[in-house]
Amino acid sequence: MTNNVLTEYYFSDGNKIILLDRLGMENLYGKIECARNIYLLDMYGATIWQVSSDFDFEGNPFTSLTLCDDGGIIAYRWDGGNYTINDKTGIATPVILMK
Repeated sequence: MTNNVLTEYYFSDGNKIILLDRLGMENLYGKIECARNIYLLDMYGATIWQVSSDFDFEGNPFTSLTLCDDGGIIAYRWDGGNYTINDKTGIATPVILMK
């Protein structure tokens, strides 16, 4: 398994959020797993949540992750969608189509 971390941010409580590279890896991971490539991990590396959305069946992975000054989490999918991610649940909600 390839776990190439594209982006990671650390929080003051010891948790971290990571974005894994899953672009073009549908044959290895499947569509759903490729689309759910952002994780919140605790200080020991255990998964607190894995991102999910209503569009994961399309298999489009996230390719960019940004933490906003207000604490919000924004992620971009390679198909052109910008999503906000709930920091408590990992649920991703589309905000705008960029393409």
